[in-house]
Amino acid sequence: MNVEFPADDVEFEDHVLTKVEVSGDGWHILHGGLGFWCPNISPIEPKPGMNARFYGKGLGSRVRGLFLDGRKVFYRTEADDQEKFEIDMYGKDAADWLARWDAGKNVWSIEMGGLGPAYEQCIHITCAEILREMLNGGYDTAKWYDETDKDAAQAQWKVDRERIDAKVMKVPVINDLGLSGAQWGAAMNVACFLHRHGPRYVMNDERVKDRHIQVSNRMRPA
Repeated sequence: MNVEFPADDVEFEDHVLTKVEVSGDGWHILHGGLGFWCPNISPIEPKPGMNARFYGKGLGSRVRGLFLDGRKVFYRTEADDQEKFEIDMYGKDAADWLARWDAGKNVWSIEMGGLGPAYEQCIHITCAEILREMLNGGYDTAKWYDETDKDAAQAQWKVDRERIDAKVMKVPVINDLGLSGAQWGAAMNVACFLHRHGPRYVMNDERVKDRHIQVSNRMRPA
């Protein structure tokens, strides 16, 4: 048997497979009454009687590694698994967050107003359009974040923000919202953080850990 186990990772459980069923692009592998989906990237076909080694914290936790008879199906360190989890949950970067929004998926964000779902939806519809302009408007965004010349960075941001404000305000859906100044400022704040730091940073910020919400473009304010 070609054993490929990682040398320094002891967070695993071994189980003998009792049943294997074809399931989509892979197999549903069972040991006792518990099951797990094995993707078809496996170097060997799972069969009853094989040893399955599952890496992770155990029952009810994410599986971050699977080996069949010592052959690696997939494996991630705990740090790599946390990174994958956060990317899957929140998005890889601002562009990924916006793509999920555009696709009508639920995306994670921060409650900015505290005045109800319709108020928040107006903020996040606007946030998405601001972010779209930041990403696609042809700005030299590196100049906004230039730590070597903060005065120049601030001046460039002032010029570009005025352009962003003017362009986004003309987007029909935004023009129809009747935004308050507070809503516009909140939308700009979220968009700036998403653009500069990405959604993973935003959602891990301890200052807003109690204000996580999900939003979607499928909901329209009344």
